Amino acid sequence: MSRGLYYPSARWKQLREDERYLIRVRGAALSRRGQAVLSHHSAAVLWDLPMLIGWPSDVHLLTERATGGRSDPGIRRHALGIDARDVTTVEGLLVTTIERTVVDLAATLDLKSAVALVDRALYQDRFGRTPTLTTKDALLATLERMLPFRGSRRARAIIQFGTDLSGSPAESASRVNIALSGFPEPELQHPFMVDGKECETDFYWLEIDGVGECDGRDKYFNPEFLAGRTPEQVQYDEKLREDGIRRQVHGFARWPASVGMSQYPLRRRLLELGLQPGPQRVLRGLERSMP
Repeated sequence: MSRGLYYPSARWKQLREDERYLIRVRGAALSRRGQAVLSHHSAAVLWDLPMLIGWPSDVHLLTERATGGRSDPGIRRHALGIDARDVTTVEGLLVTTIERTVVDLAATLDLKSAVALVDRALYQDRFGRTPTLTTKDALLATLERMLPFRGSRRARAIIQFGTDLSGSPAESASRVNIALSGFPEPELQHPFMVDGKECETDFYWLEIDGVGECDGRDKYFNPEFLAGRTPEQVQYDEKLREDGIRRQVHGFARWPASVGMSQYPLRRRLLELGLQPGPQRVLRGLERSMP
């Protein structure tokens, strides 16, 4: 917590990591004199963006270049200059816009985290549960306006790789690992009819007539996705859905989020499905943690 700010310890222990970081960010912003523009991870948590590698302890602020980058304990300043077009208000706090936030982090985060963040910002939920935050054109326009900056080439490649069809951070990580292993690019959200209802699969490869599904815990335990059903009912419904899809395709592979996050375990699953790897695709050379 920020100096002089306290939170009940019993309630603190019950919070998720992102909720704890959000409280730190709000506390730091409200306790500072003058107008602090939250940026990078601290803006991302306010925009409800995912962070695969976990949240930092420091609060990130964007400052004018003339102020320098000196940081206090718990505060990290980025003296990159403040353009009024890159600043907005979220929950009463000054933050970098969604476009500036995504570009800043695409240039600096590890590859899978950066792709998951871009995908979430672009995501278009046909069920209307998750709002679309921006477009690829808007992200690229912001990047062009910011040039030159360190990591711009990396950020551009990651934004270009981004999609509005990835339904979860684990699916985004799977897309990265599919590309790094050189497997053919899958079709995302390919539709099938099962018992008179249309359903979509995470990944489909026409060349092998194969389906891949990446499951996270939210599908089975998050009340938002349960929609009033019990976890047992969701598992049964998913089994019926999978059986209906299996009857229509040559191969079907399912993997948990932990496998989707790891290149070589996922590679083994996809080899078993019948895919053949080739050269790495667009993400060649970007897999390092930093640009």
